[in-house]
Amino acid sequence: MPQTHAVKVILLTGYLGAGKTTLLNHLLQNDEGIRAAVIVNDIGEVNVDASLIADGGLSETDDLIPLTNGCICCTLSDDLARQLRAIADAGIFDYVFIEASGVCEPIPIAYTISAFCKQGASESAPLALDNIVAVVDAARMFEEFDGGAALLAEDVSEDDVESLLIQQIEFCSTVVLNKADLVSPDQLAELRALVRSLQKDAVIVEAERGDVPVGELLNTGRFDFDAAYRSQAWQDAMVHPEEHESPEVLEYGISTFMYERRRPFDVDLLDGVVRSWSPAVIRVKGMLWAAQDPDMCYVFEKAGRQASLTEGGLFMASAPADELDALLKANPNVLKDWDPVLGDRMTRLCFIGRGMDHDALIKDLDGCLVAADDVTAV
Repeated sequence: MPQTHAVKVILLTGYLGAGKTTLLNHLLQNDEGIRAAVIVNDIGEVNVDASLIADGGLSETDDLIPLTNGCICCTLSDDLARQLRAIADAGIFDYVFIEASGVCEPIPIAYTISAFCKQGASESAPLALDNIVAVVDAARMFEEFDGGAALLAEDVSEDDVESLLIQQIEFCSTVVLNKADLVSPDQLAELRALVRSLQKDAVIVEAERGDVPVGELLNTGRFDFDAAYRSQAWQDAMVHPEEHESPEVLEYGISTFMYERRRPFDVDLLDGVVRSWSPAVIRVKGMLWAAQDPDMCYVFEKAGRQASLTEGGLFMASAPADELDALLKANPNVLKDWDPVLGDRMTRLCFIGRGMDHDALIKDLDGCLVAADDVTAV
């Protein structure tokens, strides 16, 4: 008889050494009769994690699928979709556990899985993304955000790992603070506050040696793509700038503020300022108006020490007059911030950090602005 219930997908993210494989083995050893397929991704030719899982956790009801020599958030996304289809068609599994490579970005993987699940929702063996679990090494995280230890990984720079850590915390439905026994209670409380400053909704679970209650991982119904995207604290601060800071976060000097200006940046000056920022600035994201390209709305992003500026699409105000009316009718929300001269041209950045000097940051940023009249005629 064909399987009619949804096969639930659990995605495990977390940077190298955080304890994803240990957690997964615990889950497999205590699966209470759950029939699970396991997909393990590694960027190298030899999938070390797959062998550790095969030796330590698989039961006769489980199946292991290694995906190697690429990342499932980019080059192996088609392979992931094919494997998910094969698992659904097999009709013998209750769950799919996916252990992502430590260098995977969670949003592209979640998008691939969510799109595949939506596509197959009406089929006889549908899949449902139930939970995205970000596994964090509590001890290393505390050291990193106190400007301490060098990070491992010979082929991954400190900047990359720090950025990935933030992205993995921001986009998930469950955060596991693993190796909690290696930090003090006060340090653990501070880490919880730091996580909450980046991620406002995810359930936070503390664990030792990857031992997490099954109920915190399976059949949770926690994940929804749109809700997860909105749960990123910078997103919430953009919409509700006056409501986002909680006493739990403020107690540890973690704060958030919005920087908004109707003048464009000289991006060369801004680059020098960004390079001078201290580790106190943990996360920055938002829209940026650049004097060098005044019609383009750029997305500025900083996670850890890594910063980027990418094209986000043209400002509506740059459209010809005969097209602008139609655009505004189709996007009426833009009018709430519409300037009669500049239109929607503006910079709006959300800052999250610990011990930030708000006034000094604002002064430095203001020093990179140029007069709007010098760069655009509207």
